[in-house]
Parts: sequence; C-alpha cells; structure tokens
Amino acid sequence: MGAPLDPRSVPAALRDACDPLAACAEDAGLNATHVSEQALVAGWLVRFANSRAKRARSVNAIGVGTALSFAERLQRVDALYAAAALPTTFRITPFSQPAGLDDMLAEQGFLAFEESRVMTRSLDALPARIDGSAPIHAVDAREFAETAGHLYGDAPARIAVDVARALAFPARGLRLLLGERDAPLAVGCILFDGRMAGVYGLHTRADVRGRGYGARLLLELLHGAANAGAAHACLQVGAANDPARALYRRTGFGDRYAYWYRAREIE
Repeated sequence: MGAPLDPRSVPAALRDACDPLAACAEDAGLNATHVSEQALVAGWLVRFANSRAKRARSVNAIGVGTALSFAERLQRVDALYAAAALPTTFRITPFSQPAGLDDMLAEQGFLAFEESRVMTRSLDALPARIDGSAPIHAVDAREFAETAGHLYGDAPARIAVDVARALAFPARGLRLLLGERDAPLAVGCILFDGRMAGVYGLHTRADVRGRGYGARLLLELLHGAANAGAAHACLQVGAANDPARALYRRTGFGDRYAYWYRAREIE
C-alpha cells in the first residue's frame, strides 16, 4: 500500500497554478488519455478503463455541474466503478470542480495519495541531441503501446487496453523506440495538442538505467515536436521520482502545477 499524502504539504503555488499554459497542459493530458470507457456525470468526467494510467481510471472533475448534488454524483460514480470492478478514484487538480472538492472527499473518507507534478518547458533553444550507438526507431501506436507495456511489466489485459487507447488517439504524434526492436532499451512518445506537445510513456528498461538512454530519447522527442511546430512541451511525473525529475530539470522543464488522487483505499 502506498503512503498517505497531506495535500497541505504540496507547495501552495502548485495547488493554485491555473495559468493559461497550465490549462493547455491539463487539456493535453486529458485528451491523450481518452478512453471509450467513460461517462460525464454533471460535470465530472468519469473514466473507468483498466489502464496503467490512473488518468484513464479516475474522475476528472472538469465542470461545476448543477444537475445533481454532490451526494447524488458520488452515488452515480460509485455505481460506474463498481460495474467496472475498479475502486472509485478522484484525480484532484487546481482545476477540479466544485471548489473545495478535495475537502468534501476527505469528509467522505477518501484518502489522498500519489502526488504528481506537471512540468513544462518552451521548445525554444533546446539542448543539442545526444549521439549514441543504439539505434532509434519511429514506431506506430500499436508497437509503442505493446513495447511500453512489456517494459512496465503490465499484465496482458492491461496492455490490450492501452493498445486500444493508443490506436484510438486521433492527433499526430511521434513514438520512438531506442535499441533493437526485438530487445528495446527505452521507449517514449510525444503527442501534439495544438501547439502543446505532451511527453508520455518515457520509460527505460530497468537493467540499463543510468546510461543516458532516457535523456537521449527525450531530446529526440522534443526536437521532433519543435520541428512539427509545437511551442511548448509538458509531462507528468511522480513528485517522489527524483531520478526522472532530475533528468527533466536538466532538460529545461520546471514545475507548473501538482495533482494527486483520492480513494477510499490507497493503491
């Protein structure tokens, strides 16, 4: 079981960062995790796919909603998650509606956990690409999702969900595999949402970490996005993932806002 989180420990500036660039990054992240298993309940986007990404199996409270009371909405949400055999989980962001939702959920016994940071950077003045002997291949959505799932160690059923999700994503993007295709070292993708480019699924095989593969792949993705006309990049990373956050800071990313999850039991 994960550790509980006190949201008051999150810097105030990252809990209230509702600037336009943060809003673009939030939209890009929600669009990139589009799933067919979803419903809109009085302003709450309820997603209940058995995906690795919690954004695809949690409530994103994007609208105030006046048709139902808080209790009625929660009852509807609980029924959807029960039918999907998933725990009722909320993703809490600076954009969550109504105001005070986090406190309302706490009063209902929902525990906070897993703080994440959304980081952004301009795509101007990118660091130079990193040379290396391992080849980099552009791959399609299916190969990317399957390879990423295997590197993460996901179960076949979850990989199948994420393959379907990747195939259904309508926007342009760049998906890269570093290493031989039958023995990948790292994978990552960047998806375009207007002039915002979101980095997702950047993952290095556990036994070859610390060799610069992630940095090399990240810079390839950023240069590809800049060449395609994107102006900014964003990514989402666990607040406690110090190695990844150090890489992103070295590559010019900075924290834009934070989010966390609430559920009756911590994953």
